[in-house]
Amino acid sequence: MGHPLLAAARRRPSMTFALAGGAFALWYVLADPVVALLTGGDPAVPSGPMVVLVAGGFLGGGLLASLLWRRLGGANSRVRGALVGGLVGLLALPVPMYLLELAVVVMEGSPFEASAGAGPVSALVETVILFLVVPLLLGALGVIATLGGTVVVGAATGLVLAWE
Repeated sequence: MGHPLLAAARRRPSMTFALAGGAFALWYVLADPVVALLTGGDPAVPSGPMVVLVAGGFLGGGLLASLLWRRLGGANSRVRGALVGGLVGLLALPVPMYLLELAVVVMEGSPFEASAGAGPVSALVETVILFLVVPLLLGALGVIATLGGTVVVGAATGLVLAWE
């Protein structure tokens, strides 16, 4: 019989991915201030957008795992578990970007300006397309910024969940 914590994680894979994503995002946000504190430097307090990244890591991991884990058969084998988990880690990156974009819209209005001379319908279509595409691009750049860490954390989580 397995460890009770592992059994609980397998029963709730979306919560497990949410916790893994949130923990990785928290580590990513706090790594520089902690290193600065330990080396005698002046640690900078993480800004509001960094807090949104932690919430987005939690939400992104949980939401995507709830959509993908069972549908793609992540629990069926270790390899499939690692692949589905890596996919969750990859696709979770745009979620915090969408949250940041929504925060900007609420606080300041649309972050995108319509092209000069655009009519109201084309301006709306352009804004909606940019609203959907920009976080995807930022999420892709996030893979570079984290050195693929979200994909690795997702794959490792999937592997552990699928391990028999």
